[in-house]
Amino acid sequence: MTECVTITGLTRVSNPKANRGGSTILAYFSCELQGIELRGCALVRTRGGGLVAWPPNIEAQDNRRAVCIADDSLRHGMMLHAREAYRALGGTDAEYIGKSVPMGPRAVS
Repeated sequence: MTECVTITGLTRVSNPKANRGGSTILAYFSCELQGIELRGCALVRTRGGGLVAWPPNIEAQDNRRAVCIADDSLRHGMMLHAREAYRALGGTDAEYIGKSVPMGPRAVS
């Protein structure tokens, strides 16, 4: 699934800091996947030290993310490509992350 993701832009966060939940946004990126362009995604270091890709935050009354990526292998592909673009632009906050393995399918509510 990673071959269908293309990073079209990435901006590193110059001084990343953890939020209240312990997640740290390392970079914002845009990507194209199977004919869909997503702008404003985030490459995030989790509280546990892993990396994840967050979909764009669409302003809504309840401030929830209106885009949900149900396919974990697609989300994993987004993270892998964003991580490589992040590293190519000199990002070092994700350097300790080794080989990533996507999670299995999960129930979407």
